[in-house]
Amino acid sequence: MTTLHARAAQGITLAEALAATALPTAVALLSAPHAHTVARVTDGRCRTRAAGPYNLSAVFEARVFDGERELRWLCDTGDRGRAVLLAEDETLLPDTFPEPVAPLPAQAVLAAHYLLWGRPADGDEEWTVLHTPRIGTLTVPHPRPDADRRLRLVTREYVSTDPRHGNAHVSEERLLRIESVPADPQEDAHV
Repeated sequence: MTTLHARAAQGITLAEALAATALPTAVALLSAPHAHTVARVTDGRCRTRAAGPYNLSAVFEARVFDGERELRWLCDTGDRGRAVLLAEDETLLPDTFPEPVAPLPAQAVLAAHYLLWGRPADGDEEWTVLHTPRIGTLTVPHPRPDADRRLRLVTREYVSTDPRHGNAHVSEERLLRIESVPADPQEDAHV
């Protein structure tokens, strides 16, 4: 059995939440009214390839992950909101998140993957620009893969059993990392 632990903080800005987690490096999915951005977090600060330091003032939701922990932040008033930090290792959760959240026992843990849209069109040793004709481009903090590879988001699903009727269900999912995988040649036939 695996247990997912969490701690929360209320009335905190995203910048404060990032600083409180002390994530040395991570990936951030940032949602704002004008854009969805994938950024790199280094020492508590978000930055993008094109614009450098990212202005967090318009972000209303964020998911930040480093493989061991995931920070979720949702704005509820002005620039403040609720932050929750998740980890399997409870010692990775700092006291700066004062609210304990009930542990989630999982009977099974499953690997899951989400293929990122677009093919590598540009990039360097730190960033990849993904492109698809219908949507445009998305820059992600991952070294540019070879032309015959794609990028995907790796997650971990936590399967729990309902105590009343015994049905199993995915009760939580934690983001882990972005990774390169071989492209499926049959995908080109459907694009």
